[in-house]
Amino acid sequence: MEKLAQFLEPEKLNQVLELGKKIWDGIGKLYNYHSSAGDHVNNLKRKWEELEGQKIDVEEKMKSELFPRKRPKREVELWLQEVETINGEIQTIEEEGGRGIWKYFPRMHMGKLACQKIQEVKELYQRGGFRDSLVVDPPVSHGEELPTTTFVGQSTTERTIERVREHLLDENFRRIAVYGMGGIGKTTVMKQINNDLSKERDKFDNIIWVTVSKSSSVFKLQEDIARKLKLDLTDSEDETTRAGKLNNELKNWKRYVLILDDMWEAFHLEDVGIPEPTPTNGCRLLLTTRSLEVCNRMDCVNIKMELLSEKESWNLFLDKVGRDVLNTQDIEPIVKEVVKECARLPLAIVTIAGSLKNVIDVSEWRNALNELRTPKKEFKSSVPLFLFHSILHQ
Repeated sequence: MEKLAQFLEPEKLNQVLELGKKIWDGIGKLYNYHSSAGDHVNNLKRKWEELEGQKIDVEEKMKSELFPRKRPKREVELWLQEVETINGEIQTIEEEGGRGIWKYFPRMHMGKLACQKIQEVKELYQRGGFRDSLVVDPPVSHGEELPTTTFVGQSTTERTIERVREHLLDENFRRIAVYGMGGIGKTTVMKQINNDLSKERDKFDNIIWVTVSKSSSVFKLQEDIARKLKLDLTDSEDETTRAGKLNNELKNWKRYVLILDDMWEAFHLEDVGIPEPTPTNGCRLLLTTRSLEVCNRMDCVNIKMELLSEKESWNLFLDKVGRDVLNTQDIEPIVKEVVKECARLPLAIVTIAGSLKNVIDVSEWRNALNELRTPKKEFKSSVPLFLFHSILHQ
């Protein structure tokens, strides 16, 4: 080395020494991989067992936190996937090590691979020390926008919508009912409220729409609400148990508006499992019904759905049937009588106008008018007239 130093400049000598050190270090590592391969594999096995124990703890904690509507955090799912992947790789190394007959290069390779995996296992173990909750709330749809008929220029309907909104946003009113006869437009009003609130995310966290129907019961209503919440009640036949599950689930929906459309019977909220709306939870209960008695028994503030004015009825009918119908000679008096028979009910007006759209034959209009005036069960004309005869003569 001294003779070599005499012939080399100091700078080049340092480069040669540095290169020699790297080569020697590399040889030392390779020798370590070869000579201590068994120790490295055993050390890897110990680290792997520690990681497996941590994985079991994480899965058990996640299971305890995974309530309905919760989902695992994405980082936790990725960590578990990475642990599964490295488990497979380590098992392969163990199988190779278990053969016990290594030649020089396979043994060295085994030791090197074990050292690399030890480092990966250590990093995974450090990342697996999750301190916060392992689950999160899933993205919430907030509410479903419902298809509805737009009644242009109906100040009566607009006034009802505005009254409902005023009560809804007032902390003093937490149970609100819209009542009125069948076909008067209660569902249309409530659909508009639903759609408006679904867009205005600053007022309520969730909007839940449930159609109740005449044949409903506490058991069926529980099922209908649970379906909206994606809550499985199939393993619970007892109404009290089902009510408890619904109650707990609804509390997770924070500030919600529960809309129960077309109620025929009153019930106690606790029997179904609906938490009492309070200033603390910020929830609201909205319902529609034909019965003022149902409103009172449900302890609601009541908003009566008024009939359309004669002018509104006339304009709505013409908007739906087409104003060109008035161009037919001698037909306008009959059209006015048909509108009158609709009894200022929006649903009847829209349906009957739709059934007579593009009809310009005066005799057909006269037949339709006669059928509307006749309280019979069978009609010769269009099906919608028959359907709405039951509404008009209730």
